[in-house]
Amino acid sequence: MPARLQSALRKSAMAQAAVANVQGGKAIRVWNGDWVKHAEQEGSGLAAVREAIMWEVAFAPKACRAQPVHGLVLLSMNDHPGAPRIVVGGGVWRWSDLLFARPSAGVDAADRDAPTRR
Repeated sequence: MPARLQSALRKSAMAQAAVANVQGGKAIRVWNGDWVKHAEQEGSGLAAVREAIMWEVAFAPKACRAQPVHGLVLLSMNDHPGAPRIVVGGGVWRWSDLLFARPSAGVDAADRDAPTRR
């Protein structure tokens, strides 16, 4: 999956531009269990980067999406020295986790999945 995502990000002119606008020599964390909001950008997870990642994960084989991951994954935007880098992850997670919003604090699964009462 990391190779798939890295390839997709390298091909996306919009993702490249979004990262170039934020890049300050450090890797940019875009997902840590939830999409990270960057002050310079509208939307969380650098919208163009988030979109490229989500599309690639969504259409990856099920076995790839279900693969458990431990810790961080570093993706490079190109092969040049000093290239912008993207970081996703933290703790134990699966690639499919990038597709779904985290439930809000204080909302448990039973309440979230219960039908709405009117």
